[in-house]
Amino acid sequence: ATNQIPQAVRELTSAEGTFSASMFDFVEVASSGYTVAAYDTGTHQFSVPGTRLVESVLAAVDSLYDYSKGYSDKQTLQNLIDMSLLEVLATGGLCHELVLTKERLPDRINCFAYDSISWVSRGDGTKFPQQTSSSGEDIPLDLPTIFVSDLHRFANKIYPRSMMEPAINGSYQYQAFMEEIRRAVRRSGHSRLKITLDAEKVKAAAPSDVKNDAKKLLTWMEDIKTGVQEIVNKLEPEDALVMYDSASAELIKADGDKSDYVPLMSAISGQLATSLKVSPSIIGLRISGSQSLSNTESLIFLKVAKAIQKPVEDNLSRALTLAARLYGQDVYIVFKFNPINLRPDDELEAFKTMHDVRIMNLLSEGFISDDEAAFMLGTGARPPGAPLLMGTGFMRGKVGVDAKKASPNPDAQGAA
Repeated sequence: ATNQIPQAVRELTSAEGTFSASMFDFVEVASSGYTVAAYDTGTHQFSVPGTRLVESVLAAVDSLYDYSKGYSDKQTLQNLIDMSLLEVLATGGLCHELVLTKERLPDRINCFAYDSISWVSRGDGTKFPQQTSSSGEDIPLDLPTIFVSDLHRFANKIYPRSMMEPAINGSYQYQAFMEEIRRAVRRSGHSRLKITLDAEKVKAAAPSDVKNDAKKLLTWMEDIKTGVQEIVNKLEPEDALVMYDSASAELIKADGDKSDYVPLMSAISGQLATSLKVSPSIIGLRISGSQSLSNTESLIFLKVAKAIQKPVEDNLSRALTLAARLYGQDVYIVFKFNPINLRPDDELEAFKTMHDVRIMNLLSEGFISDDEAAFMLGTGARPPGAPLLMGTGFMRGKVGVDAKKASPNPDAQGAA
């Protein structure tokens, strides 16, 4: 059933290593930091008061508590983002609620499971969500503080599907295949110690009353065999094996024809990695292929990781817009994740320099304001008394950063 798919994804994330690695990597890569900015609703210009307001709202959501109420279960903003990204992966959608105080002011943002809601038609072509409680009661969520976004939903479908759904069958197939390999290795892949007992010598060593009774003799020989087997099974690698000439030892090596599992493992691993939307290199399934192929796969993985950010950006932008308007600011908020980049920050310094020069050129020609430039540069609010540079042309005639010198690693390996 559709509502069972997210639960299966959650179970596999907790129990299956490859599936869990893919989910964990997606969340960690997609959680790339964020920026939040406010813009005037009418002019669409950058709003300094609105931006400062939404930053204070986020600070209240993230870290400010009412310590008079005892323990607070308010989660941090980073936890909210990580949980939201994980829910997008598991369900294909995302639900947020802007929780208000008694004064109708924003207090926190909660994330709840998309598979816990169902859609109800209003009869006029629109719909609203409702949630079923643990007691089976339907709770309508026809509230302006509820925000729902989808990821790649078909136009003729009401509910989205998890992007990890195709990997469920592949994951179980991969686990079954690995179990078959383990059984084959245990059966024929290890060397074994073979002990051969000389039946005539064992019979000769039996007491006289045992030799004359067939049943007692059979029991005697079985006891001898069982005793030798127990002793051999308890041997440690450093123990010596000492026996009489009635027994002989032989090491049976695992030789002979074996099934070549590598091609089949490569095929199954590739299918599983494709279903998980990651490259084999990322989840440790790389068996063959060049480093250049891994680089290409990593780039595709980053683009897929960016896709799961979209519902989070949409919901938080809308929730923070409502929060700002409850405080009386006629602005809309844009919540955006920072670009995903696998390079260390030290290697990105040259590119950051080019980025800063481009912003300064836009400021110099008057395309952006001083406050917006300060926001884009990440320097915080402009200090009081700072000169206004918008449209002054202060960058004209100045040499920018040469694009050819942008990379701190000009060699082939560094460029990769």
